[in-house]
Amino acid sequence: MKEKQTIENSIYRVINKVRPAGSLGIVLAVGFAVAFLLMLLSAKLMEDVVEKETGQFDQAVYSFLHTFHSPSLTQDVIFLTNMGSATRVVPIFLVIFLVLLFLRRRLEAFMLTIALGGSGLFNYLLKVTFHRARPDIEHLVEAGGYSFPSGHAMNSFVFYGMIGYLLWYHFRHRKLVRWVFPLVFLSFAVCIGLSRIYLGVHFASDVVAGFTIGGTWLIACILGLQVIRWYYHKSGGISGKV
Repeated sequence: MKEKQTIENSIYRVINKVRPAGSLGIVLAVGFAVAFLLMLLSAKLMEDVVEKETGQFDQAVYSFLHTFHSPSLTQDVIFLTNMGSATRVVPIFLVIFLVLLFLRRRLEAFMLTIALGGSGLFNYLLKVTFHRARPDIEHLVEAGGYSFPSGHAMNSFVFYGMIGYLLWYHFRHRKLVRWVFPLVFLSFAVCIGLSRIYLGVHFASDVVAGFTIGGTWLIACILGLQVIRWYYHKSGGISGKV
């Protein structure tokens, strides 16, 4: 019993350090480790796309999602995919940005802008670099431009993931509730990505790459925010309201 209690206490201390107010070193180590794994996966996907080795995977995922096709579900999926479009994301961003400014959370407003703007820029650069054409199948919605990586998947993962993180941080003292926000928002982003495959406008590899590349950028933004908060805390500033 004593040994079991010691193990439980050790696990609790590690989890406690990963919290927003915990050890910066632990947060950075975990963040860099996850980002590195996502970068490796992204590099592998890029290589496979260049070598045209994703065909079997792309077809298998599309065929699976195609089994669920129905007129009513398609309408719901179109609504879902629109939540990842610029016409929806930008207005939502502007509202949240203004709310953060009103609450004097200038640092968070700035980092949310960097996260979304950086994601859009990286996605554009990758698209014009790889020049991958969209799937040569029926498109259930209009889509233009290149296919790799999926802009909807990448930008949604970064934007909604950042919102989930900010809510997680501000509810950090609510042990169970705080985890609901990132899980819900990231799940929402994943569904947006899957909607692009269902609608026939992206390959599965486009969407997975959007998640992995977007996830890497999201972690970079979160770690940057954590470092700035740590700096202001150490210098006597108010980290949450700069």
